[in-house]
Amino acid sequence: MKRFTLSFFLTVSLLCYAQNSVIDSLENVIKNYKTEDTTYVNLRMSLVAKKMFITPSDSSWMAYNLKTLDVAERLNYTKGIALTNNNLGIIQHYFLSDPLQALDYYQKSYAIIEKEPKLKPYTVGVLTNIGLINYEQQEYDKALKTFKALLEFPQYHTNTFFNIGNIYGHQKLPDSSIYYYKKAIVEAEKSNNIMHIANVKSNLGLVQTNAGYLTEGLTNTKESLDLVETHNLEIMKVSAYVNAAEVYLKNDSIEKAEYYATNSLKLNEALNNLATKNSALATLANVYDRKGDYKNALSTFKEHVILRDSLINADRKLEISRKEIQYEADKDRAIAQVEIERQKSIRNAFIIGGCGLLIASLIGFLLYRRKQDAVAKSKEAEFNAKVSDTELKALRSQMNPHFIFNSLNSIGDYILKNDTQSASDYLGKFAKLMRLTLENSEKKDILLSEDISLLKTYLDIERKRFGHKFDYTIDIDDALDPENILIPPMILQPFIENSIIHGLATSDKKGTISIAFKDADQMIICSVDDNGVGRKNTQALTNSSEKKSMGMAITKSRIDIINKVKNTKGDVKIIDKTDGTRIEVTLPLQIAY
Repeated sequence: MKRFTLSFFLTVSLLCYAQNSVIDSLENVIKNYKTEDTTYVNLRMSLVAKKMFITPSDSSWMAYNLKTLDVAERLNYTKGIALTNNNLGIIQHYFLSDPLQALDYYQKSYAIIEKEPKLKPYTVGVLTNIGLINYEQQEYDKALKTFKALLEFPQYHTNTFFNIGNIYGHQKLPDSSIYYYKKAIVEAEKSNNIMHIANVKSNLGLVQTNAGYLTEGLTNTKESLDLVETHNLEIMKVSAYVNAAEVYLKNDSIEKAEYYATNSLKLNEALNNLATKNSALATLANVYDRKGDYKNALSTFKEHVILRDSLINADRKLEISRKEIQYEADKDRAIAQVEIERQKSIRNAFIIGGCGLLIASLIGFLLYRRKQDAVAKSKEAEFNAKVSDTELKALRSQMNPHFIFNSLNSIGDYILKNDTQSASDYLGKFAKLMRLTLENSEKKDILLSEDISLLKTYLDIERKRFGHKFDYTIDIDDALDPENILIPPMILQPFIENSIIHGLATSDKKGTISIAFKDADQMIICSVDDNGVGRKNTQALTNSSEKKSMGMAITKSRIDIINKVKNTKGDVKIIDKTDGTRIEVTLPLQIAY
């Protein structure tokens, strides 16, 4: 019997590497927040993303998310309603082992996302979870159709290829399964995601072994186990050990097969995952039989049969209930057609009820989903990636003194020109600006909303310094969600500073700075547009044919490093206009969660 480690996409799980101090700080903010508004809902969802997958055994998560859903529904906040329904589905599906209730929540979430174009980035997470429900019910054609539709999202190809490989494996199409597993490994290696590489290699080794490619299967199994042990991937051990036991058994390595089967059972004791235990018992019974220990073989096989039968009975009830939920989810879109499908489902449920036998082995991989991403970040494996990371930190350390120096000059000028009260107000704004700068200086990426807040504070300070000589606007594309987009901190600040000092300060007319963020095919274009004197006039006034800004040079270097690390095509364009200058910074579109 084949057993595969499942991959699943959790919309809110991508940030669960957060440090305890960050989580504690966020919990305090939520505790002291007095208004039940959309910000309050976002804060609660952010805490779920950072903590829920670290503490999946905490029984309070269901009530916590239900309260978040209640607030979101009273505010008619569609994003909050959609994502919280998905979170509730995840709890039912992966923490409480109740796919029946999970499917109900997933379908409610997807129905909302379909109607809101701005929520399209969350399609992947919800559809993947629905696809895995179909996969667990052996609805392989439906699951395959769902996962292939997700190929239009290239940033999630690792999970999508992996899930397609799992389906082909269960359909006894090993060549297709191996093909997609190898494609998943290529995608995972691009981002050096050690957990994904180990997971895919574990399944690849099992499929290759079952297909008769014993040498290749054993090699990939060993590589998977090495990654699990080297990087202490506790979340992977039970599933990897179960697969390894089967591989070693088919390679006649009886002692190693017994070792991994026995240890998977020991590790599973704390989790009491019945399907995983059932798979390990089946392999262990075969090991004892091969060793000639027929007494232990018989007792272990009996325990396996009893457990297997109990799982089958539960799955038969699940099949009937799942069809009823599917009817409820589809009735608004095609009432007449759904009524026909419901009648067919009721008839088919009694006919195919006995087909739940294989489902028992599938549920054994809930461990992987229960604690996904609860492991610390893996070390960079490639030397160039390490060099790029070091260079990026060095660039940030250069930018901070440069930014502080210019801000302090602005404060000094303002104190000399204005009264004490105004100076005090100005210093208060500068203190806020410094706090935001220091908090973000060590981060590779921050939320777009946080960066906009920092830019607004900086612009307000400079407007006062120059006597309201200029106005500014900040526009955000409707397709972008500033609470869910990540960008490098302060990426536009040097260009805004140049617009003010070199473009608007020497102009005789009222100045305008237009800042915009636009979506452009998996990229985000950040622009700064002013109506100042322009670069040519600035050079003439300063008698300099080529005067480069250190801040602008550093920003270009930061984008070059981002391109190298993420294999993207970010760019900086300086466009000379008849009246002013326009800067366009192109960055890869990165979703927070």
